[in-house]
Amino acid sequence: MKAGIEKISRSAVIWQLLAFAAVVIPHVGWLPVWVLGICAICIAARLMIHSGRWSFPHWSLRLLLVIGAAAGLLLSFNRDASLNAMVALLIVGLALKLLEIYRRRDALVLLYVALFVAATTFLFEQGMAMALVILLAIVVVVAALNSIWQDPLREDMRRPLKLSLKMLGPALPLMLVLFFLFPRIGPLWSVELDRSAARTGLSESMSPGDISQLTRSGELAFRAVFADQPPPASLRYWRVLVLSAFDGREWTPGMFRAPEREALIALADPIAYEIVQEPSGQRWQFALDVPSSIPPQSQMTAQRTLLAPNELMQRVQYQLSSVPAYQLSPQLSSAAQEYYTRLPHQANPRSRELAEQWWQASNADAAAFIDQLFGYFNASFTYTLEPAVLGRHSVDDFLFETQQGFCEHFASAAAFMLRAAGMPARVVTGYQGGEWNENQNYLTLRQYDAHAWVEVWLDSQGWVRLDPTTAVAPERIEQSADQLFSGQAGFLADSPLSALRLARQGWLLQARMQYDSLNFAWQRWVLNYHDQQQNLLQDWLGELTALKMALALLLPGALVLSWLAWRLLRSQTRQDPLQRRLQALFKSLANKGFQRQPEETLPGFVARIAQVDPFLADQLRPLAEAYEALRYQSVDAVKARQQVMIRLDMAQKCVNRHKRAYK
Repeated sequence: MKAGIEKISRSAVIWQLLAFAAVVIPHVGWLPVWVLGICAICIAARLMIHSGRWSFPHWSLRLLLVIGAAAGLLLSFNRDASLNAMVALLIVGLALKLLEIYRRRDALVLLYVALFVAATTFLFEQGMAMALVILLAIVVVVAALNSIWQDPLREDMRRPLKLSLKMLGPALPLMLVLFFLFPRIGPLWSVELDRSAARTGLSESMSPGDISQLTRSGELAFRAVFADQPPPASLRYWRVLVLSAFDGREWTPGMFRAPEREALIALADPIAYEIVQEPSGQRWQFALDVPSSIPPQSQMTAQRTLLAPNELMQRVQYQLSSVPAYQLSPQLSSAAQEYYTRLPHQANPRSRELAEQWWQASNADAAAFIDQLFGYFNASFTYTLEPAVLGRHSVDDFLFETQQGFCEHFASAAAFMLRAAGMPARVVTGYQGGEWNENQNYLTLRQYDAHAWVEVWLDSQGWVRLDPTTAVAPERIEQSADQLFSGQAGFLADSPLSALRLARQGWLLQARMQYDSLNFAWQRWVLNYHDQQQNLLQDWLGELTALKMALALLLPGALVLSWLAWRLLRSQTRQDPLQRRLQALFKSLANKGFQRQPEETLPGFVARIAQVDPFLADQLRPLAEAYEALRYQSVDAVKARQQVMIRLDMAQKCVNRHKRAYK
């Protein structure tokens, strides 16, 4: 291959830089700052080289940059061979490759790796908006590929983009056919990323301040889809964990293992719904209090919480049902009663003494004791996202000193007081409420919807849900969390520019809800389509037989491929621009009376014209010589072709003038 052909045009260099930026920008949110700095420096350096102000860096400088980048990656990722580190390595290598783009083979390496980097974006974000961004990035990369094949002297920036759109347009129908019908393996985004990465959400323990910290985050926890309307706000308690062991400050699940699952007596018809749960890095799953059925392969604990077979590192969806009114474990063994009334010795003595006084004053009546407790909360306590720090005796400090707290403070204190009075009690953590989206009938639960409440066991009633938050802030249950907390400083503190904070009313709220519903449909029917493909195909095709699947795959594919073949044949039959203009010249000469014979060479044709019109032949002879050099001599093809085009223009003008002179 000739050196001239290997070179790329100056406009092609600009397209390489645009392609690089297009595939790196989607990764900006997680890349280390120094990697972004290297990317910016390499782009700027390549622009300086492009403008002629700098020369290409010496190999020794490039080697130092590689060594420095490798050291930076080792320091940033702590020698971790996770996919995050591998993608960062690809991006750094791509940036350094910008400093040696000169020939076509260099550009090809850059663009092939750029396509791979674009695909890795879906490891981190799979939203509909990101899919559109990557689609645009692919258009830019394909345009860059087209640009390196155009003439090095051609500076047309728009032509590669037009060709890119023409190439990708026919691919879309075939892509849709393969997506809907072709069997698939797990998607790219199901590959597990860094398992040790911190994730926002509930933990296996609860101490003062844990849940209030979650109100700083608007990260999505899960969505719940209902066939019609959701249950009323007062029943939207989403059960996740039951905490039964208390050390004076922190609640944990404890070591008690019931021999069998707690009995459930349904007092109302079950509610069927579907959960679409985001990755949490934990095994627990979400269920409306209290679940009566479980998803396939999931486990239900003795306390009626759900566990997945493995830690959830990717989005999952499952169907289940719950009963809104129930009796849970009407009978409680003596061992369970003893366990659920345990308290640490010498912890929170003032609270223990107060509970004993109330129990005696209520004549050992559970309902009266609970009324006394709730009345105490209602008298002077404050519900706040930023409560004061509590000491070692956290319940004492809360009940007698600060008297301000979040749901975990009230739940912890209530469970302690109930146990101190001899009543079995435990803390339940999960989520409460949710934002209703009527576009697709689903509730959205975010981390700021996290909540804690209490279950107390009462004779002949079993485990009964008590929410001490209702005593001091009943609006927390009747309103969504974002409506209640929007005016407090700590709410969404980690995302000050979040759309959840800005789009709260009017057309902005409607736009946000509409986009959220579109994104949810994208998640269900595109990202998780592999889980629903068989059922959807059965709805379309009936019983799935080999013949039906073959026809479903072959017929649409044949139509698309036929159309592509037609376009290819049509493009092949289009005449080369040089030949088209040459034929136009021959037509002009024929109108003048000089008809070229099919077997006649161009120099021979000019020689025959010279016998009749020497002046016209003199004007055509440079064209014939340039054309012969292009076809049969070892010359720079690009420059020779350019010379032929110039001579063609001059010859055509001469023939046109010569023709008019004879009129």
